[in-house]
Amino acid sequence: MNKRVEKFLEFNGKVLPFLSVDGTWYIAVKPICEVLGVEHTRIFKNLKDDEILAGAWAKQPMHDTSGRLQEMVCLPERFVYGWLFGIRSESENLKLYKLECYNALYNHFHGTLTLRVETLDVRASTENEIRRVTSILAENADYQELLRLRNIKSGMNKTLGKLDDKLMEKQTGLFGIDADE
Repeated sequence: MNKRVEKFLEFNGKVLPFLSVDGTWYIAVKPICEVLGVEHTRIFKNLKDDEILAGAWAKQPMHDTSGRLQEMVCLPERFVYGWLFGIRSESENLKLYKLECYNALYNHFHGTLTLRVETLDVRASTENEIRRVTSILAENADYQELLRLRNIKSGMNKTLGKLDDKLMEKQTGLFGIDADE
């Protein structure tokens, strides 16, 4: 059974219906066009001709602003933002939206790249600092003792692992079980 949740969003004084069907949010195309001041008939034709969006849109029963239930052409939300970015119109609201898209794309990609570069720089400077501190500590007798004890501990862990493997092999052999099964 389809789980449906219908909601409304007010934008620029207009109501935009949107609907969740089994976890996918659909947004009606015509009300978006009205809010942005673009002609929806031509926009819908372009939507049907688009190689990606043609397979994405669907008619969904939704309530209009007067409360009547009617089938509306809708897009899943994940396609709406890119679809809007591709609309050509002189609408001022659409121009503002597109400017916001350019900023969002720049911030996403530039931020991603910049953050990676900054993170790599921090990692490199941290590695340099570790080498510097290690060279200073290498002359300290207590540090040398710490390294010696860590090596002993590491060796003991390896030995215990081998002993555990042998013990497991011996115990499984007693019960006629192949240890590799």
